[in-house]
Amino acid sequence: MSGNSTLPSIDDSVTEWTNDMFSPELQAAIRDIVPVADKDFDKHDFSPVSYINEHFPNEQALPKLDNFMNRLKLKIIKIDEEIIQEVRLQSISGTKGKEDLENAKRSIQELLNKITDIKNKAIQSEQMVTEICKDIKSLDYAKKNLTTAITTLKRLHMMVMGVEQLKDMVDKKQYGTVAKLLEATAQFAEGFKDYRDSPKIYALNKELDNLRAKVKNQIYEDFKNYIPYTSNQIKPNEENRWKSSCYVIDALGTEVKKDFLRWFCDIQLSSYKSAFGIASEHYTIDSTKRRYEWLQRQLKTFREEYALVFPPEWCMEEQISYEFCIATRLALSEILLNNKNSIEVPSLIKALKRTLEFENKLYEIFAQTNQKLASPTTSTPTNQSERGSDSDEEEDSDEDNQQSGESKNNSEDAIRKRWEARVEKDKKKEMEKNQEEQKSSVEIPKSYERFKGIISTCFEPYMDLYIKEEDKLMGEVLDKVISEEKWTISSEESNKILTSCTDLVYHFIKVRNRCSELTKREPFFNLYHLFRKYLTQYANIISSKIHSDVGRIHDAQEDKTICLIINTAEFCRKTAGQMTDGFKKLIDEKYKDQIDLKDVQNEFSSIIAKGVKSLVSGLEAKLDPHLLSMTRTDWGEKYQYVGDNSPYVNEVVGIIADQIQIELVWLSVDHYKYFCDLFAGSFVLRITQSIYKCGRVSEIGAQGILLDITTIKTILLELPNKVKDNRSNNRYTKLVNKEFSKAENLLKVVGCPTNLLVETYKELFPDGSDQDFQKIMDLKGYKVGDKIQTELFEKLSKFGSIGTSIKTKFFNN
Repeated sequence: MSGNSTLPSIDDSVTEWTNDMFSPELQAAIRDIVPVADKDFDKHDFSPVSYINEHFPNEQALPKLDNFMNRLKLKIIKIDEEIIQEVRLQSISGTKGKEDLENAKRSIQELLNKITDIKNKAIQSEQMVTEICKDIKSLDYAKKNLTTAITTLKRLHMMVMGVEQLKDMVDKKQYGTVAKLLEATAQFAEGFKDYRDSPKIYALNKELDNLRAKVKNQIYEDFKNYIPYTSNQIKPNEENRWKSSCYVIDALGTEVKKDFLRWFCDIQLSSYKSAFGIASEHYTIDSTKRRYEWLQRQLKTFREEYALVFPPEWCMEEQISYEFCIATRLALSEILLNNKNSIEVPSLIKALKRTLEFENKLYEIFAQTNQKLASPTTSTPTNQSERGSDSDEEEDSDEDNQQSGESKNNSEDAIRKRWEARVEKDKKKEMEKNQEEQKSSVEIPKSYERFKGIISTCFEPYMDLYIKEEDKLMGEVLDKVISEEKWTISSEESNKILTSCTDLVYHFIKVRNRCSELTKREPFFNLYHLFRKYLTQYANIISSKIHSDVGRIHDAQEDKTICLIINTAEFCRKTAGQMTDGFKKLIDEKYKDQIDLKDVQNEFSSIIAKGVKSLVSGLEAKLDPHLLSMTRTDWGEKYQYVGDNSPYVNEVVGIIADQIQIELVWLSVDHYKYFCDLFAGSFVLRITQSIYKCGRVSEIGAQGILLDITTIKTILLELPNKVKDNRSNNRYTKLVNKEFSKAENLLKVVGCPTNLLVETYKELFPDGSDQDFQKIMDLKGYKVGDKIQTELFEKLSKFGSIGTSIKTKFFNN
């Protein structure tokens, strides 16, 4: 039976009732609304099978069945009565609900009728108010139009007066007043931009444009006639008309100021262009230094001749220097282009160094100047503060005119409105002031940034000549250090690496620093590729010194040289990583992601692995003759003595001890331990292979070999402890024990009695194959076809089938 009961389908929607039809959340909500009254039958997960099994767990409970059935029938009758009662109550509630719904509908209709009446009355009231206020609204419009007309006429009058006054001040060259009037009339003209088609406004704008052009030409003419050391002499209480004329240029607009500065700088640089022009003798790359010296002299002369002429915020020395740099860059670009096939690298580098020094000097000078101008203590020009004051007075006057009607009213609302307007105006002024301060503190200090690389960038296309020269020099240095390399050093040296490596790395660092002083862009990136090239070449050279032939005995000097190469490769691997970080720190941002020497580091790591393998191979070549002696020893029935180690073991131990002294002295701790790992894993495998080559091995012979390899195992386990290192050697110990356990288990099986051979083999080699067992038979001296071998194989097959049947029975149960 199951906990589900099949129900007849009423509308083909539910054909089977299950306890999982409702989610746990819905079941919890049902329990909250309809609490569980009967703990047995009201549960949502009620199961008839479980209920019956609970009351009748065995046959002894069956006599209670009749009483149990009677209780269930009584409970069914009670539930039927409750259902009938609930149906009756529901029919009564339905009738009452219909009556309540009809009453609610009538109430809603009455409410809608009242809302409609209120809405109609509100429309009538609005129409009445509109009729009453019709005349008041007309008067209000008239008031606003009259106020606007008065304000416009006043502004027009002020503009007319400003233009007349401006005309008079221009003729008198009162440039301080002219600057203020130009700004004021420009503001008025902007206010009348919607009335430009009006004849009067058109005439005023035209006259204003003529005055602007006249004062501009007048200032240009004054500066043309400027006499150094004389024109800028100012008497006490006299206006500085030269500085005021600069403020006039400011008032005429940004474009006019740019044209004026360009014109003035051209005048200042006219002698430079003629002295260093294409027809002059200084039109060469070697005259670069003279160009920069000319600017220094010119700036000194400018400071003396034009003292107190230009406002400090104009930064005229910076403007002249900037125009000079632009002209110099164009001239040097043409010189380099015309002589690209005959440029000498030393002259190119010398000119570039002079240029970089000059750019840095300009950067420092004008950075200090800009910081002084941006400091809070710097006072604003007097004329600007005065113009701001005049503008404020005009705005106050306009505001008073616009609120003339309200000003006469001293009511509470009028006073409050005037106060709110004043507060709003003060907030606006404060906001504009903060914006100006932020603008000055951000924009002014950035102007000197343009001198970085302003001239030196013209050398970039020709720096490949420098890189080719460095390429040639690096090749020569590499050939020289390799030819002078002795491939050996004194054992007392602290840094046991090849001298060629240190010389080469020192040269690399010197070249990188030299190039970084000249450029950090594409040529510096090309230098990085040069480093990759010569590091790879050096890796190939030192790798070729490690012979990979297997089975050849090394002399002591060859092993020392291999150790030197291993240490050198490790040094180069670390240096390559440091070079990567160094290049990324110095090079331009867009090249940083392309700097990566991991493949070069991997090459040096391969050299380390190759060198250690060669050391292991050379040591094994020395040990092979003695392992051969082990295979030639008669370990059969004639071998009766088990005591001290065999003679070959003493030779093996002595050779390992002598060889290890070289690695201890010449290798680092990490590489020495790497050598121990590699040697242990390889040598133990050779011992196991040699055991299989021993021919017939008796039980006593197996014990003798086991004693021998135990001695060798002890020697190998002591190898990592010969260096002073606080790190644990557990991993190495596990490796040696694991590899030796294979040989030890093999000898234990060979040395056990024949009647226990199969059981011992399956215990020590649970996953051993028939081929492995056949090798043990060969070591025991049992030939194929012998009766004893046949019996052992049959026993092995039965042992396997018995084990399989036991496992199958266990898992099935």
